Amino acid sequence: MLLAHDLKSHLYDEQITVISRKDGTIIDSAIAAAQQEAKGYLSRYDINALFSKTDDQRDPTLLMYLKDMATWHFITLANANADLEFRQARYKDALAWLKGIQSSKIVPFGWPTSTVENHNTTWLVSSDTKRETNY
Repeated sequence: MLLAHDLKSHLYDEQITVISRKDGTIIDSAIAAAQQEAKGYLSRYDINALFSKTDDQRDPTLLMYLKDMATWHFITLANANADLEFRQARYKDALAWLKGIQSSKIVPFGWPTSTVENHNTTWLVSSDTKRETNY
């Protein structure tokens, strides 16, 4: 889902070059860590379907938060003029969003739910709001 060139919306080319020292495995490792971290919060959704999408098929909100998370993992190697406090705040926002999805306070529109049976998951039961009858 997330590719190295996607981080150009979050970091300048020169920052990426300085931090990575032209070693593409460093940025790839940060991206892989961010995606694995996000997947841990999204178990109720079809992870394979969400993360196999490419280009314009990718969910823009998920993509933005994955970029924030990957950027945070990447810049911890060296800050190279990256605003660490700003990036840390964005990283925490991404985690808060994922936790909102995990607790069902946020329900992403159009995301496919998981069809995998996992007996180790918790059940979520909800209903419509309570009606009141006025006499």
